[in-house]
Amino acid sequence: MSYDSSHSMENTTQTNYGVAIKKLPNSEVELAVIIPANEFDSTRKEALLNLGKDVELPGFRKGHVPEKILLSKIGENTLLEEMAEVAISRAYPRIIRHEKLDVLGRPQVRITKIAHGNPLECTILTAVFPEITLPDYKKIAGTAAKNIHTSTVTDEDVEKTIEQIRRMRAETAPHEHKDGEEHDEEKEKKELPPLDDAYVKTLGDFDSVDTFKTKLRENIQKEKEREAKDKRRVAIMEAIADKSGLELPQVILDQELARMEDEFSHEVSRMGMTIESYLKAVQKTREDMQKDWKPDAEKRAKVQLLIAKIAEAEKIVPDQEALERDAKPLREQYPDASPERILGYLSMLQTNEKVFQMLEEEAAK
Repeated sequence: MSYDSSHSMENTTQTNYGVAIKKLPNSEVELAVIIPANEFDSTRKEALLNLGKDVELPGFRKGHVPEKILLSKIGENTLLEEMAEVAISRAYPRIIRHEKLDVLGRPQVRITKIAHGNPLECTILTAVFPEITLPDYKKIAGTAAKNIHTSTVTDEDVEKTIEQIRRMRAETAPHEHKDGEEHDEEKEKKELPPLDDAYVKTLGDFDSVDTFKTKLRENIQKEKEREAKDKRRVAIMEAIADKSGLELPQVILDQELARMEDEFSHEVSRMGMTIESYLKAVQKTREDMQKDWKPDAEKRAKVQLLIAKIAEAEKIVPDQEALERDAKPLREQYPDASPERILGYLSMLQTNEKVFQMLEEEAAK
């Protein structure tokens, strides 16, 4: 039975339960709960119906076995356990509403005292949405990013990239080695085609070596700017996360690991593999893979929670018109994906970008 926080009986914030809350590490809480005897005993009828609905005995229709005969078959302890399930499923949503707990995932329940005519006592361990206290993120952004700058493209950068391109093209071209001829890097370098106007025309829409080098320099500069931007963003968010003291509940970490596995599954499928065949090839287990991913999963999850909190503090919201425009090609590309999931994904990307732009502006001041 699921202890769903949206249980239909939850209509009030008032409860008659005894509840003691103990905060635990990693955004978990333990609730010591006492359910009054009269409420516990009132679940007997529902518990019997739950237990008897699938019982079939000779001479009786399914679900219509008399109480005494049913009890002789299932035993008193089974009835008590089912009554506890019903009582806790009623009590749990009322308790979390009354205590204003933002719970995550399924709780773990342990019965500590159970008997007819007595209060039911139990402990409920559940994860809660982590408390996020934002540090001075604007100040941190300026400090964390101040030493990360875009480097200037040098002539050496251009020449090195040109040589890499020439080598790659030479490797893809058919060539033969005589028997016994050893690999000679210097010889291969000499055998590379000359860098002239005719050669660069084979690489793209370039009319001369100078045009090619100019465009190449521009592309290298853009790549350096992108790398510097990524480094600044990582440095800013890691510094904010360190100052926030944010603790992740296991359920959020598990969700992030599941997302990473889903992303990786798509990557390996493009190579004609499954995760299972990949793991077999690299001689690893799923547990090994998740262990390797765990540090990155923690960072990703913390960053997303902090970005959402900063967006809330700064009143940053997505542009609905842009969302609809960007969603159209994605719906065509992924017809099986729900429209809500696509909009949620795009909303997250847009919000993230707006938060990063704001932090970068603060860092540039």
